[in-house]
Amino acid sequence: MPLPRILGVGRPQKWSEPEDLPFRIQYSKLSGEKAWSNQNHYLFGYFSSFAYCNCFEKHSKLLHMRHIYLAILAIVFLSKANAQTVATFDDLNLAPDAIWNGSDLSGSFTSGGFTFFNAFNADWYSWTGFAASTKTDATTPGWSNQYSAITGMGVAGTPGYAVAYPAPISTVTFKDTIVSGLYVTNSAYAYWSMKNGDAFAKKFGGESGNDEDFLLLTIEGFNSAGKSTGKVEYFLADFMYGINSNDYILDTWKWVNLSKLGRISKLEFSLRSSDNGTWGMNTPGYFCIDNLNHEVLTSAPEIQEIQVTVFPNPFTDQITISGLKNQAKVSITDVSGKTIASYTNITNNQSINDLQKLNSGVYFIRIYEGKNQFDTKLIKNSH
Repeated sequence: MPLPRILGVGRPQKWSEPEDLPFRIQYSKLSGEKAWSNQNHYLFGYFSSFAYCNCFEKHSKLLHMRHIYLAILAIVFLSKANAQTVATFDDLNLAPDAIWNGSDLSGSFTSGGFTFFNAFNADWYSWTGFAASTKTDATTPGWSNQYSAITGMGVAGTPGYAVAYPAPISTVTFKDTIVSGLYVTNSAYAYWSMKNGDAFAKKFGGESGNDEDFLLLTIEGFNSAGKSTGKVEYFLADFMYGINSNDYILDTWKWVNLSKLGRISKLEFSLRSSDNGTWGMNTPGYFCIDNLNHEVLTSAPEIQEIQVTVFPNPFTDQITISGLKNQAKVSITDVSGKTIASYTNITNNQSINDLQKLNSGVYFIRIYEGKNQFDTKLIKNSH
């Protein structure tokens, strides 16, 4: 057996028992290549400087402490290099119950490698884009409470989050990557306006509860060449169900998956409402985000994925949705994110049978059942 090559120069140290050895050395047929392992975790490298130690069997006990130290440093370095970039907004170190709204005229702030753009008007003391907040007031209605999330805190009880006021868009830029998703919820200002109405905006659902109102968030991704890679939509409020008990205004943090946008370097956020006037949306155009690119896994998530089946898939002219417990809303989009068809009040095992007009190719279907949803890819066959 050839002698193992170990990084560094110095006298090796011997351990008396196999379990005393934090790392094991395994041979490679290529000269100088080693795999240092602790259980099943390996660090691979080519060592140009080395010292020789005595031959040993599978559970060898010879390794210098300096080598262990260097190996641990390398593992830490590799772990950090591969770590995901995450915007939690807690790294902004805002004081409790505080905000950053761009009044310093810096034009942006950065959290976890993501840059959030802001435009501040000093004459009107107003802003658009993104602000950062640790506000906790979830109960006060009105514009004066524009910086609070309806949850009163960030995801999982953390203090920091971001408030968006797109006019018409809010923009985030970052190094080219695949973004897993983010959490969204309503601002307290928008929530209470939709819930009860105010001097400028209507109560969602109207007095009867039957008005088909909505507040729709659209998130569009762009690659490093500036080309759109698609859109993801999520209803922050939805009163378009046939059964009023399914209507909702989001009051918790909801994870929105963005991975289908692929490799991107920019996100643009916009809002659309059913309540509009001469000057645009009457509904307050605010929402909140947290944990961009990091989903918090809990044992009992507040919002679940619907357990349904869509068949046949591939399809020719119709599909059937099985497993619905309540009436649902369905949207079908193409690969660019454009909505091709939408349906309301779909019930269990109901067929959607007007799809023959679609061209053959790939589509995406999203099924909304209250706050919960289901997404999957559809393949349209040629006739």
